[in-house]
Amino acid sequence: MMIPKNTRSNSHGFTLIEVVIALFITSVIALAGFQFFTKVSHQSEVQYDVSEMQNLCRISLYDIRKTLRSAGYMVAGPPYEINGDSLIVYYSATQPIDTTTYFLQEYPDSVYEAVPGLPAGLKLHYLMKGVNSAPPTIYADFISGMSFTEIDSTNVLVSITSRVPRGDDTYSDNQGFRAFTLTDRVNVRNVD
Repeated sequence: MMIPKNTRSNSHGFTLIEVVIALFITSVIALAGFQFFTKVSHQSEVQYDVSEMQNLCRISLYDIRKTLRSAGYMVAGPPYEINGDSLIVYYSATQPIDTTTYFLQEYPDSVYEAVPGLPAGLKLHYLMKGVNSAPPTIYADFISGMSFTEIDSTNVLVSITSRVPRGDDTYSDNQGFRAFTLTDRVNVRNVD
């Protein structure tokens, strides 16, 4: 039996052009997926940094507020001292007087070098906390400012500004370093 010459064989393969077009379409979809994943991953990192920065301010302010509110218990004289960005709180049910100190300590040069893209002239600090005569410890980091303002003898305004640890190229202010400031008015209860 002979096969007529006009009949085409029914092949089930792909031509070279079909393979090239399929590879091109797959490449475009993969590139779009990779760009989407990169963008979502970056936004996730930014949101994590912002959340940590805000949480750091809240926790620090909560601790300072709690300490200030209990200042002056069984203490003769002023229950606290404000000296620039430092706060000393006195309280005790017995003698000698217990103290808690909050102050800022600037980062050493080695830490500045480890933060890529940090704006020139930006000073970062550790929030240090000292209790009684024990050596002070680092309570928080990436603090760019802290202030204490005495409103009257029973009220103190506390403000803490924190920054994210890495820059964000989608944020134009502060050369890409987001900042957060939290301020609270604290009522000192044990003032005579």
